[in-house]
Amino acid sequence: MRVVRSIAKRLTAAALLVCVLAAMYSLSAYASSERVVKQDSKGRWACMKDGKVEKSYTGIAHNKYGWWRIKNGYVDFDATGVCQNEYGWFYVRDGKVDWEHEGIEHNKYGWWRIRDGRVDWSANGVFRNKHGWWYVKQGGVDFDYTGLAANGLGNWYIKNGAVDFKKNGTYEKGGIEYKIVDGKVQNNGKVIYLTFDDGPAAYTDQLLGILDKYGVKATFFVTSAYPSYQNLIKKEYNAGHAIAAHTYSHNYATIYKSAGAFWSDHERIQEIIEKQTGHRSTMLRFPGGTSNTVSRRYCRGVMSDLSRQAGERYLTFYDWNVDADDAGKTRTSDGVFNNITSGVKYHDQSLVLCHDVKPYTVNAMDRIIKWCLQNGYTFRTCQPGGYTYHLRVAN
Repeated sequence: MRVVRSIAKRLTAAALLVCVLAAMYSLSAYASSERVVKQDSKGRWACMKDGKVEKSYTGIAHNKYGWWRIKNGYVDFDATGVCQNEYGWFYVRDGKVDWEHEGIEHNKYGWWRIRDGRVDWSANGVFRNKHGWWYVKQGGVDFDYTGLAANGLGNWYIKNGAVDFKKNGTYEKGGIEYKIVDGKVQNNGKVIYLTFDDGPAAYTDQLLGILDKYGVKATFFVTSAYPSYQNLIKKEYNAGHAIAAHTYSHNYATIYKSAGAFWSDHERIQEIIEKQTGHRSTMLRFPGGTSNTVSRRYCRGVMSDLSRQAGERYLTFYDWNVDADDAGKTRTSDGVFNNITSGVKYHDQSLVLCHDVKPYTVNAMDRIIKWCLQNGYTFRTCQPGGYTYHLRVAN
C-alpha cells in the first residue's frame, strides 16, 4: 500500500482515559482470576495458573504491568499486530496490548480498524493509517468495495477499498451524479445521520433496498417488538449499517419502573444483537428520548439516573435534533418528507429520528434521500466517539 496524505486526530486525555478503562474493564470481565503473568523459575515471563506455566494456553493474560500476548504459555515479545483470543481482537505491540493505539492494522484475516487498542466492530466509513485512507465495513477494510463513503472530512470516492485521490470527474449512483475533485465529492459540507427506531418490522426490508439503491448507510436502533423479523438485524449489519440498542420490549411501564429494570431489559436486546451480528453494541437510544416525561409515571428521576449510568457502562446514547414526527401527528409520506427536508436546513449535523415500522416513512425515504443528495448533504452512521446530540433530561 502506498503512503498518501494523512490528517492526525487526537482524543483528549480525559476521553482517552475513559476509553482505555472501558476496554480494560471489558477484557478483565472475562479473564480468569487464576490466570496471571509472572516470571518462572528461569526468569521467563509466562502465563501461570495454579502456580504452573500453562503451556497449552495461547491468548492474552495480564499482570500489574499490563496485558500480554501469550503463545504456548509464554509472553511473545515479538508479537506486533492484531491478535485474536477467546475474548476479542486486540492490537499488540512488542507483546503488550497497546490501549492507546488507533489506526488500521492487520492479521492473517485482513486489515482492521483499531480504536483504543481493540478492533472496533462498529466502525463504518473512511479511516486512515500510514498507508492511506480506507473503506471500513463493520471493523474491517473491504477491498472489494468501489463507490462512495464518508468520514468527518467529507464524502470520498473509493476504489477497491481505498480512497482514490486521483479521481476527478463524475460518479453516478441511484440516478444522482456526483462531482468529484481529487477523490472528494463536492457538497455543502453538511452531514445527516439517518436513524430508525423500533424495528426491524414489516417495512424494514423495503427500506434496506432504498438505502442500497443510493449507497446510503443508516443507524438502526433495534427492539424485539416484532420477533419474527429479528433476522433483519443481521441483514442490516451485513449491509454496513450501524446497529444500536433501543430496549427489548419498548414498554415504558416495564423499562422505566427503575434503573435496574431498564438495564435488565437492555441486556435482553444486547443478547439478540450479539446473536445476529456477533458483537454487542455500545450505542443506545432511550425510548421516548432522554427528555421524555412519561417515565415520571413509573419512577421519579429515572432518566437522570439512566443517562449517568450509560456513561458509567461506557455506552453512548443518542437523541435527535430533527424529528420526522412519524410517531406523532404526521401520518403521511408528504408530511415526513417536509419535516425532514425542512429540519436539516438548520443544522450542519442533523441527527434525524425516523421509524422503520411506519409505512409512510419508508415510502418517503426514496424521495428524501434523493433530495438530500441533490442538495449536497452527506450521510453517515452513528459511531462511538463521533457526533451525538442530547436533549435536556426532564425526569
